[in-house]
Amino acid sequence: MTTLLTVNTVVYPDVEYADTEAAFLQPLIVMVCFSGPPIEISASISKEYKGITLPVIRAKAWSAHQSERLTHSVAVSSIDQEDSAGDFPIPFLPLASTFDPMDTCHWATLSKDIERWLMNDVWTTSIPQWAWGHDAFWLAYIAAHPMFPNGSWSAWDPRIPMEGQFIEEWLNDDGMNGSAEGMSSNETAKHLLLSNIWESFSRHIALFYPFVLIPVS
Repeated sequence: MTTLLTVNTVVYPDVEYADTEAAFLQPLIVMVCFSGPPIEISASISKEYKGITLPVIRAKAWSAHQSERLTHSVAVSSIDQEDSAGDFPIPFLPLASTFDPMDTCHWATLSKDIERWLMNDVWTTSIPQWAWGHDAFWLAYIAAHPMFPNGSWSAWDPRIPMEGQFIEEWLNDDGMNGSAEGMSSNETAKHLLLSNIWESFSRHIALFYPFVLIPVS
């Protein structure tokens, strides 16, 4: 009779605190290197987090010469399908291979795509996908209109409220959004702002889409 060796490990993601009342779990990547007979790996989450996060297991097989032979993804069987983001296809992801995070026009197109997804596909505010998409929208919208609420900016669907950590901090922090004149005349400041938003956007998107954002063409 074969004896199974079971190893249980509990890992905790980093937590980013926005203030005394809000905290955000950061993406956590665990790598397992193994050489030998087939093994079984499973992942589970506490019940209180079910529906707001989804573990993803990605397996890669390598030859003796380190050449990649197989890549596939498997769903975690312990997570019910209705609790995953799979029930809400995300048509704006991955981004186009030509997407340029330093181009406000690209961000403008993306913000409209996210807005349509929220209004047409998600539409209900009682599920985690809405909060995730809502915050993603404001990140993209501000990247498209870095002088907002100054300067000129396009209208958005009023059913998307100006709520959430990022947009509220943006509106409250005069030093962040600055003046229309200062931003338009300082390309360095604009580039730094777009770089910071892209970094925040990438981390945020990984909560429901832990894959490559811009595929290599």
